[in-house]
Parts: sequence; structure tokens; C-alpha cells
Amino acid sequence: MAIPEYKLSAVLCGHSMDVRCVSTTKENCILSASRDRTAKLWHPEGVKDFVNVVTYKGHTNFVSCVCWVPPCEAFPEGLVVSGSNDNTILGYNLQDASIQITLEGHENAVCSVGPGRDSGILLSSSWDSTARVWNINKPRATPLVLKGHQAAVWAVLELGNSTYATASADKTIKLWNKDATLITSLTGHTDCVRGLVVASQESFLSCSNDATIRLWTNKGQCLNTYYGHSNYIYSINMNPALNSGFATCGEDGSVRLWAAGDCVAEIRLPVHSVWSVTCLDNGDIVTGSSDGIVRVFTADAARYADEVTLKQFEEDVLKMQQAAQQEIGGFKLSELPGPEVLLEPGKSDGQTKLVRRGTNVKCYSWSAAENTWNELGDVMGANPPQEGKTMYQGQEYDFVFSVDIKDGAPPIKLPYNKTEDPWVAAQAFIHKHDLPQVYLEQVANFIITNAKLDTLPASSNGFADPFTGENRYVPGTTSATGLPPPSAADPFTGAGAYTTATASAASAASTDKPLIPHDAYIRFDQANLKAIFEKLKEFNSKVGDGISALTTEQLENVVKLGELNSTYNPETVLLLKTMLEWPKEILFPVLDITRLAVRNKDINGQIFDTTYGPTFVKYLLSLLAPDNLPANQMLAMRVLVNAFSDLPGEMLVLAARDSLVHAIICLQQINNNAQIAAASLLLNLSVALAQQLDTAELADCLIHLLNRLTDNEAYFRALIALGTLLAESPNKLLIQTKIVSSAQLHNRLKRDSSSAPPDAALRKISTASQQLCRLL
Repeated sequence: MAIPEYKLSAVLCGHSMDVRCVSTTKENCILSASRDRTAKLWHPEGVKDFVNVVTYKGHTNFVSCVCWVPPCEAFPEGLVVSGSNDNTILGYNLQDASIQITLEGHENAVCSVGPGRDSGILLSSSWDSTARVWNINKPRATPLVLKGHQAAVWAVLELGNSTYATASADKTIKLWNKDATLITSLTGHTDCVRGLVVASQESFLSCSNDATIRLWTNKGQCLNTYYGHSNYIYSINMNPALNSGFATCGEDGSVRLWAAGDCVAEIRLPVHSVWSVTCLDNGDIVTGSSDGIVRVFTADAARYADEVTLKQFEEDVLKMQQAAQQEIGGFKLSELPGPEVLLEPGKSDGQTKLVRRGTNVKCYSWSAAENTWNELGDVMGANPPQEGKTMYQGQEYDFVFSVDIKDGAPPIKLPYNKTEDPWVAAQAFIHKHDLPQVYLEQVANFIITNAKLDTLPASSNGFADPFTGENRYVPGTTSATGLPPPSAADPFTGAGAYTTATASAASAASTDKPLIPHDAYIRFDQANLKAIFEKLKEFNSKVGDGISALTTEQLENVVKLGELNSTYNPETVLLLKTMLEWPKEILFPVLDITRLAVRNKDINGQIFDTTYGPTFVKYLLSLLAPDNLPANQMLAMRVLVNAFSDLPGEMLVLAARDSLVHAIICLQQINNNAQIAAASLLLNLSVALAQQLDTAELADCLIHLLNRLTDNEAYFRALIALGTLLAESPNKLLIQTKIVSSAQLHNRLKRDSSSAPPDAALRKISTASQQLCRLL
């Protein structure tokens, strides 16, 4: 059959982050879901334009999937349904975006939603390794759970023979009866299976990270395997214009059209990741991609975009293809993995990965405590070649060391330039050869010794808590075991993070990174557990007043709750709760262990459960009273900041937000560490509440605090919090007015935004001020 030529028809801009899913609803409308925590409805207007007529809000984390559920008994107008990384599913009225249902039960991110074949049936799948079948006519009914996969379930589908199919990161597809009993497991894909679609009444298709598509019978026989993509395939959808053909998209930045088993056309986009593809009834193709844009492509010349738009699109595609051939930091851009690699958990705490993001390369570090990859910063281009250097793998270095890692194994080459931070070079070496993180210090010291370095980069971090004295127990000053060096701790700019250029170049690059809006919670992770233990032992002998002292073993077990990967029993958490009743003058080391412990998902659930949690939050609020000890004030706020590590703590802190805002406003003279804690707490509140209507008091509190802060890091974090509110709040005009009305703050913003200070801390304040002023 003749395949018509597809060209760009429409560009739909409105999302501020990756568009992870696109789907269709009635009347050729388009639904899109984004990492900006919203979903949108786009209505066709005229021959080829689309208008965003509704935005669906309510999720507290990335919206990963969206679908249209046709009218049913309980919802005669149908529902827009979205799933999120906040583990919930929301159902909205199509026209006014009011939330009609909230479905809870998944224990991790919901990554797909879709209607079943029967009226009112909704299918969902999750990173919790399960799929669920919901009856939205009876939303209180317990869903059917399809449980048996060993990793995330990326897709779920009801087949033509009324059985269910699930696709998983464990490389298998499973078929299930309607009663959730397993029929069979299908093997063949060699990597994560990402998408499923019904091909006919008797067959279905799957796509995978192994860059193949497979055609299966409903009983599980593989009929064919299709090849064409050069990287991960993320999404697959049938196309009515191709006579049983289909469309796929993926990490190679393309959409491919298939008919009669062959790849018959390719559409290149100016992006690396095309996350999702769907097809309209008229055969037009809709994509959602990593640049936050929804695009529509058509084979109907009457719906082609105008010549200027088409020419610009072609130029953008060409630039992206040229950029893919570039080398950054000695790595060929096109050969580095895309952000999809971050969906796989790290092997060890502190493990790093280099990831291609557009035309940039970024370095990420795995946090075992947060169970996530954290961005460290940009990887910059290498310095120009110089005479007298040693060649290694096409590049020139000051040194190429031979490092013996294992007896009997050949030495491994370690290239190094004097302009590099030895810790950064050591981390890159460990990453490249997949070595244990514990080798970091050994490798760094090897470089320092053998390169005969006269000076070392500064390694002090700006978060010392000297309220107890320089050489005494200082909560939060020492990195926990396994974390990256302190120089990589900046959660906003990645300052001092992995770079193959000079440190100054890295700092300069960091100012280009958008800081506002901030979209992730921050935490206080650093700790000196040995010092905390010694202080607890000292105070344990002073509790008195009828409170029983603990044994040394009990104290050791409590301190272990603060480890990043602690194993414990519930009795130890009960001991911690008992210690929280210690007199306030000796309470601060107990609070310090608590703020570390609540990072653990299970402990967070026990501390912030519905029985103990509300009382505990009220107690923390009481510690913020002006007459309380500064150490208790600061550490109470740090506990509340780290409470955001998991849903129970997050929900209780959000429930107490009005009282928290009032308590922070009432704080009197607070030291630098308490300033940072207060600003961090307001930042997490801003991330959580930015898109809600009732943020006026939070904005007032931030403006009040910004006019009082003397610590640069605290001021910077409060700026980011206020900017996040300003960027995302429905009350944007009101917040603008409040900022402008505060002459002190407004004048400083204008002054800082026009400055170019040499100091890194002041430079990021200048960058944040510039971005905030642009929003004004």
C-alpha cells in the first residue's frame, strides 16, 4: 500500500516539563500528562489547531499516565483518569476538572491507566510490581490485584478473549484470567517490556527496551518480531489510517509507522525521548516528548503546518541530529543512555551515571535512602589538547595511571588531568568500571599522591552546626557513609559536581540551569552517628524523673535507625518514641536521630501513623515556640523537612501547614542553621502546595522570612520556594502584588538580579533573583 507522507501539523505548548503520556478522548480531543504534575485537555479548533481548554490538577507528584474512560453507570459523562508518582489515581470531570474519585492502593508510582472492555472497568499498573482492576461504578470496592511480576508493571491491557495481559520490567508478559489467576508467562523480550496494544480480536503487540516489537496471539504464541528502532521503545498504538498498522516511539527521538510487518515511515523529532504516541480517528499521530511539547503529525496536506513552522521544525531536527554526533567530556553524545536509564535503581549508594539530556550530559548519583537518582550537575566538554600529554582512547591526559584493583586481574587505566578535582575523577573511574563505592577515597588518594598535587579543591561544606562547639557533637555536619563528597551536595545547581572541565567552568555552567520552579523535596541527610551515640549515652544517665535509662545495646539499636539502609525491629522505634519524652534540655540528639530515621519508608509510616503521628507533629510545633532551645527549634524543623521522605509524614506536615507557617513567622532571633532549616521546610511546602489555591499565607511567610534572613544558603532556598509559588500558583497575580509591595525584598531582587558576583553562593542567589524577576 502507498504510505502518505506525514508532516508536522500542530505544536501544543503548555506543559513546563516532560510530557509522559498522550491519549485521545471523544471528538478527536487530546489528553496529555506531564511531569509538571498536571494533565491537560486539548480541543480541536479549526482545521489543524488545538486549544488547551482544561487543566487537571490535584496530584502531588509527576503525572505519568492519562486516559479517557467512556460513560458508565456512576459517571454518565465519562471520566478523565490520571495516574501519578504520588501512588494515586484521580478521576476528573471532563469539562470542569473537578475531582470525582480518588483511588488508592498502589504502593508506588502508577505508570499506566486504561479502560477495560466492560463499562466502568479501569485498569492500572504500577512500579509496585502489580496491576489492578477497578470497578469505578463501585469505587469503594476492593480492586482485583494481578500480582506475580518481579519488577515494575509498565502496562496492562484487556485482550479480545477477555483475559488480561501485563508487561513488566522483569522482561516478561503475563496473561491472567478474570479472577486474577495466572495463565502463563511469555518470554522473548530481552529487556523491560514497556507497552501493549490490542492488534485484533485474536492478537496483541508489545514493545520493549530491547528495541523490538513482538506480535502475540491471545494465548501467548509469538507470531513475529519487528526491528527498526535503534533504542528503547516506550509506546505503541494502532493507527486506523494504516490498515491494521501501528505507530511506535522511543529513545531514538523518532516515531515509526508500521504496516504489513514492515517499518514504512519514520518521523524524526528534535528531541531524544519521545515518551508516548497515540493516533486520532483521522489517522493523525500525536506525540508527547521530553521537551514538554505535544505535537500532531498528519498525512493530509490540508492540515500541514505553515511553511515557516515546518522549516523551523526541520532545522531543529537537523540540529539535534548533529548534536548527537558531538562528544562531551570524551563521551559520544549519541552513545550515552537517555533519562530512561534512571528508572532502574542503582546498585550501591553513591553510584553515578552519566545521562544524555538533550544536547547536554548530566551526572546523577544514586541515593539508597531516597531510592532515587539525584542530579549532581553538568558534564562539560574537555579542555583543548596540549603538547606533552599522554593519549588514551582518543584523548590527551596529563597522566594515565595503571591501577591494580584485583589480584590476578590486569590493571585498569585511570586517565587524569591536573585541572580535575581528584575526587570527581575517582568517582568517574568507579562509575566507568562499576567498582564498589567504598573505593572512592582510596582511588582519590592514589591520584593525589601520584599526580603530586600541591593544592586540593576546597572540601568544606557550608552547613556546619556549631551551636554545641567546634570539636563537640554537631548535628548534621558529617556526611553519612556512602554519600558523594560534600562538594556535590548542592541540590539546586549541582555546583562542584562531576565535570571534566575546570571547577570554574562547572560553576559558570551551573548558573544556566533553571532553578524555578523546583519540583522535588529536599532533605537533611548528613550525620555523625558516632558522635550522636556518645551524646545519647551522656544524656541517658541524666534522664531522671521516673524515666528509665536505656541499656547500651538499646541505645546502639536506636542510633542504627539513622543509618541509610537500617534494618530494625518495631520495638526499637517504640524505644525512640519513649526517648522523645526526654526533658527538652537534653532532647536534641534524640531529635537528630528521629530526623534521620524518618527517611526510612517503614519508620516514617510508624512515626507518622494516624495514632502517634498527629500528636508527634503537635509536639514538634511546640518545640518551635520562641522560648524553646535553639537546638530543638532547628532540629524540629529538620524532622519536619525529612518527614516529606514518604507519604505518611508528608500528609501530616501538610495538614499542619497553617500552624507551621504561623510558628515560623513567630520565630525570634534564629541562627544560620535554623534559618536554613526554616527555609528548607517552606521550600518543601511550596513544592507540595504550589498549584493549590490557598498559598497566600505561605507566600506572606516567605516574604516575611526573606526580609529577615542573614544566611546566604537560607536566603537562596527561600527564594526558590517563593519562585516556585509564583511560577505555579493559581494566585500568581496576588503573589506578584505581595512581592512588589514589599519594597525591601523587591529592591534586593532587582539589585541581585543585575549583579555578577564572583562568590558561588552569591552567584546562585543572583541567578535565582533573575529568574524570579522574569516571573514578575
